[in-house]
Amino acid sequence: MENKIVLSQNFKIENATTDENGLKIEGMCCHYNKKNLNNEVVDEKSFDAFFTLYNDGKIKPNLNWNHTDVIIGGIDTIESKSNGLFIVCHLNGDVAIVRDMIEPNIKAGDIDSFSTEGGLLNGYEDIVELGEGGYYVKNFLLFGVGIVANPADWDAKFTVANYINQYNLQKQIEKETIEKNSKWFLI
Repeated sequence: MENKIVLSQNFKIENATTDENGLKIEGMCCHYNKKNLNNEVVDEKSFDAFFTLYNDGKIKPNLNWNHTDVIIGGIDTIESKSNGLFIVCHLNGDVAIVRDMIEPNIKAGDIDSFSTEGGLLNGYEDIVELGEGGYYVKNFLLFGVGIVANPADWDAKFTVANYINQYNLQKQIEKETIEKNSKWFLI
């Protein structure tokens, strides 16, 4: 007998976690008081306007591939720490480029960096020259975070938060499948 599962259009998975459908990654997406390769310097105050809009639900940064319009997952949390912005994200394993290219490269350690993207609240009024080719950004609105191979902030690295859990989950599923399909098992 063949088992079939039929899903309606309004089907919603309750309590689903990203462990089942993709990697969860976390890390600093930018550092404060450090000039990046774009000669930008930000500090905690640079993101005050962003956090006001973010907390009011008026802006939601996306997670994309290499600063393109290819959305590859979502940002779960954004937190300002003493040394920069810390984010927790999930990759959508159902997106082909994530499944076929990005996740394998992350697991191999070939891709491990974040890069911020956004705009200035007041345009060029929010740029202050610092000399030595650098400038301070006063009101940076974070529109997205890209997973990139070459970030402007070389220390904007992420780690995989759920890789071991995902591996253990897969092993548990394989074990349960073997036990279920076995003719003999211990009680």
